[in-house]
Amino acid sequence: MRSLLGVVLCLALSALHAADIAVVHAERSVPEGERRFAKSVASHVQRWYQSAGIEADLVPDTVLLGKTPYKLLVLVDCYAPPAEVVSAVKTRLAGGAHFVVCYSSSAALADLFGLGLGAYKRSDKGDWSAMAFGDRRPAGAPKHILQTSSNLFTVTPKRPGATPLAYWQDRKGKQNEVAWWRLPGGCYWMTHILSGDGDEAAKQRLLLAIAAESIPNVWAKAAKNLLKDATAPLDDGSLRARIARLPKTSPRRQELDRALGQAETQRKATAALLATQGDTATAYQAVCDLRDTVAHVYGMTYWARANEVRAVWDHTGYGLYPGDWDRTARLLAAHGITDVYVCVAGPAFALYPSRVLPRRGQDDVLAQAVAACRKHRLRVHAWLFCFSTERAAPGALDALRQKGWMLQDASGKELAWLDPTHPAVRQYLLDAVKELAASGVDGVHLDFIRYPGLAQTLGPRVRARFEADCGKAENWPDCVTEASGGRRAAFLRWRAARIADAVQACRTWLRANRPNVKLSAAVYGKYPACVDSVGQDWLSWLRTGLVDQAVPMNYTESLPKLRDWLGTQTADPRLAAKIVCGLGVSATESRLGPIDVLRQIDAARQAKCAGFALFQLDDTLRSRILPVLSSGVSKP
Repeated sequence: MRSLLGVVLCLALSALHAADIAVVHAERSVPEGERRFAKSVASHVQRWYQSAGIEADLVPDTVLLGKTPYKLLVLVDCYAPPAEVVSAVKTRLAGGAHFVVCYSSSAALADLFGLGLGAYKRSDKGDWSAMAFGDRRPAGAPKHILQTSSNLFTVTPKRPGATPLAYWQDRKGKQNEVAWWRLPGGCYWMTHILSGDGDEAAKQRLLLAIAAESIPNVWAKAAKNLLKDATAPLDDGSLRARIARLPKTSPRRQELDRALGQAETQRKATAALLATQGDTATAYQAVCDLRDTVAHVYGMTYWARANEVRAVWDHTGYGLYPGDWDRTARLLAAHGITDVYVCVAGPAFALYPSRVLPRRGQDDVLAQAVAACRKHRLRVHAWLFCFSTERAAPGALDALRQKGWMLQDASGKELAWLDPTHPAVRQYLLDAVKELAASGVDGVHLDFIRYPGLAQTLGPRVRARFEADCGKAENWPDCVTEASGGRRAAFLRWRAARIADAVQACRTWLRANRPNVKLSAAVYGKYPACVDSVGQDWLSWLRTGLVDQAVPMNYTESLPKLRDWLGTQTADPRLAAKIVCGLGVSATESRLGPIDVLRQIDAARQAKCAGFALFQLDDTLRSRILPVLSSGVSKP
């Protein structure tokens, strides 16, 4: 066995130099205020390559101006490249470099690739919810990728050779705009970006397939990297140790022994395939299948616990299948999920006919979710963005600004965040909670129940309210920002108390009017640092009964770090029973595979938490995580 794997590892794996692939983020190609976002979206592409074992540099577009040996360059969100960047791309094209362009408004850049820039289009109706790839896709690329995009730039061919590679589909599967173009010279053009909102395995596979066309040994290197990860539980003894804990005569032990034997047989077959077809998408897929098999066997070594909260966050509000919440609820119930936090409202939007909040879209998503979850015996919690104005409906931000409700920085500049110190803002939040609580939900889930940070709470309106309550604050803002500032401690207590006031108002009203509706809150995991940083003293909320449950967003890939956070959070056993541990399966801060999720759930159980919540409901969760959990942890 080892000799066969040795052949695999030596299989023509000439190491890819880090300079073979560059993921280019916009620096000169976007305004200064958008550069951080541009780098963030480009980092997803780099991560997908690197997690497959393929080196890729994340570089600014200024690197194009110098001499570098990159063979494949992926331009992500290079929205408006200046003339010198366009000229540099032209030079590299002439030198034989291959390009993937993901979203640009530049007619000059499009012209280099034989395309004419078309119209800018925007839609919040789910018109671009998936990409369907045709027969001309690169070898090994997926046929379908899920992604929700809200804007794009169309292009049309100006010269022969450009062909549609993929089309966008709406939520009902109807085909519309071109999503990808295949261009002469091994280049590609996408009308938007590849976002990190789920279906990441398919996006990674597409990027590998594109890279394999111009760089040798991509599939072999990715397969080798994945094989090591897939077989680690078999080789490090952790899986066999878990199985050995069970009595040999127990039905579960016998089932596990059979499954383990099948996994070993599959490993041998995979190794044989790698030895003969190592640098192919077929070999890579075989390793993916082996990885999933091993994860499934590992999942079988866990058991479901009675009365455990097993929750998921649905950030879109529409479920996995927009327009068909029943299908989503049925799937979640089949995999043993008990609770769903459905994002349906914020100060600047509502996905239902609200009398308080500005409506976004025409569907009553909240009613659809409640009906479906009731039918399938899931508890549904209306997830409310409290002070963040994310996902604002058209005109909503202007209306909020006109009321003087926005936070300001020290210079007086208004930010896209409501001011929690404003009494009218807190009443607005309470009115929204009242409306949501009357919609038939089992709970209301408060998110962004905090400030964005200390620097964002130093504006003149906040200062005036602080001074009205606590007296004059000389030498502002140093007196509250510096460690030696005379008013710092008082200011931090005061601002945290305003957040607590908002939670208290919700608690009081629910207790008097909707006592069966539970109140929960998504909170920062790093306690007590979050008290001073964002005014979120959530452990005190639990102690005083302001919330029924706290869901700390313990998003990390480090198991020791998670255990450390949980140790602080659950130091009081009485509070541990009110904590649902949030795990970042596909969060910005962490990406977890099935076995990672199992181990983190185990840590939450050891800490005596009430359960766990998974972020977020997407195709990665559906296809890779839930099937493994339902083999043990959440087995119905």
